[in-house]
Amino acid sequence: MSPAPVRTDRDPIAKRFPRLGDFVEVHWQASTAGADTRGVPGPTDTRIEALVVLRPDTLATAVKGYEWKPAPPDWDAPLSAELRPFLPPDGTWQISEQYAKDVRTAQYNGNVYLDTTSGTVFLRLIDS
Repeated sequence: MSPAPVRTDRDPIAKRFPRLGDFVEVHWQASTAGADTRGVPGPTDTRIEALVVLRPDTLATAVKGYEWKPAPPDWDAPLSAELRPFLPPDGTWQISEQYAKDVRTAQYNGNVYLDTTSGTVFLRLIDS
């Protein structure tokens, strides 16, 4: 199975995650998550992995509006090989449970990290 293509269209990410605020760039992939149901119809979970670059003013609001702590050392381990070239070098990656909860909305679960240096948000989420 080949990897999902890297997409750069903004609307699907902006519509799913409106609390990200305004952003200038996005690179993302979507794939089906879960086991094959052998043709039995039913809901399909979708995994979204994205690197979203926030506008400077949106970044400033996020940094001021939440309590942040350093991301764990291996936070980027699940990042796909296709998205890795878009990961900013030498970032200052942070996590905030409340920011993650706000960005994810009620429909998605997963991880949200923010590089406070470049304004890049890493999303690795699955719909529920």
